Amino acid sequence: MAEARQIGLRYRGQVLLTLVGLSLGLAGCHPSSRSTDATDVTLRVADWGGASADPAISRFESEVMAEWQRQHPHIHIAPEHIPGSDVYVSKMLTAFVAGTEPDVMALDASSAAVFIENNTLLDMTPRIEQEHFDLGDYYPNVLDLARRGSHLYALPADFTPMMLYYNKSLFRNAGVPFPQDGWTWNEFREDCRRLTVWPAGTPHPTQYGFELQNWMPGWIPWIWQNGGDVLTPDGKHAAGALDTAATGEAFQFLYKLVADKLAPTLSESQAQGADPFQSGLTAMQISGHWNLVGLRASEKLKLADVGVVGLPERRRRVTVLYESGYAITKGCRRTAEAWEYVKFMSGPFVQRKKAELGVGISANRQVAESRREASPFEAAFLDNVRYGVAPKGATVENYAQVEDIGREAMEEILVGGKPVSSALREAAKRIDAEL
Repeated sequence: MAEARQIGLRYRGQVLLTLVGLSLGLAGCHPSSRSTDATDVTLRVADWGGASADPAISRFESEVMAEWQRQHPHIHIAPEHIPGSDVYVSKMLTAFVAGTEPDVMALDASSAAVFIENNTLLDMTPRIEQEHFDLGDYYPNVLDLARRGSHLYALPADFTPMMLYYNKSLFRNAGVPFPQDGWTWNEFREDCRRLTVWPAGTPHPTQYGFELQNWMPGWIPWIWQNGGDVLTPDGKHAAGALDTAATGEAFQFLYKLVADKLAPTLSESQAQGADPFQSGLTAMQISGHWNLVGLRASEKLKLADVGVVGLPERRRRVTVLYESGYAITKGCRRTAEAWEYVKFMSGPFVQRKKAELGVGISANRQVAESRREASPFEAAFLDNVRYGVAPKGATVENYAQVEDIGREAMEEILVGGKPVSSALREAAKRIDAEL
């Protein structure tokens, strides 16, 4: 699953978006699929992955392709892996401009609007209605990430709500009860205070209650919980959202965690050279389901010592959902075959196999619920799905720039000591100029 920040858009996004519109208007369809004989077809499929050294992932890919070929012996898949989610969006946009886009592409919720709003993807609704395809198999709030009115542009594969991870051993050592769903900001801050260890004579704590990561997926839920936001509901302005009192209070709350030495500074976290949570420097961190994969391989933190709980709440209980799925490009000439592939990748066979990897939760509710008892973490994730809200990148084209400016504002506050109100007011002006 890709991270929310699509850094490649920072450089060429606006130019490419304009060119995409022009290119589609002029070029029309192109021969993007190759026939090997009278019956065989090859589909080009792009994603943000790369060659993996993980034997479990390699085995998953082999088993999936073997089953696909068994069911569809005349439809061959030519994978096009684009290493690094940070450059995936810009490379895909370049492909659309050049008329070399694949037939099927992975679509991440954090950047879905870039492709949906620029008319590059095929609406799947006609095929869904023709086949009476049951969309009830999917979580509604996950499925709707690629929906625009009555049009649907992707079927979901896997997803995750952002959750709070905690180190059970550090909680036990501090005599602090494990957190439970429904806990409050005040309870969270008090836990941070009790979990922070600052020996006398040392320049800073040797253990902190919480790790504040400066990336928007990690801190935007705090804003939503307090009734604030980064953009106005129409997604067109930051002024009137980012610079409001509700948003400022959330930023101030996070700033105070660092200022009061309950969370390490950004430089202290970076100085660790590794994950501060896995190394025992911090007792809590926010992350997605994919974090379990790294924790299973950790040599420093035993998985049995890890707990997962919903985010602390204030005025509203909410978290952010990140999802990936599969879309068919408008340039695809083999749409019937591409539709079969999309259904297969979001269907039960692949979903069960992928769920075993632990990277995300299956968007297929039956598959997901069947794994509720598969690990001590699954129930917590599943119980928090209903509080998940789509990232703004699912509906706002230029959201990569918004995230960059938001991250810079947070850094000005945490590192530069800039007053919250000033930092957010200036950031709102910069974002409005971009939008």
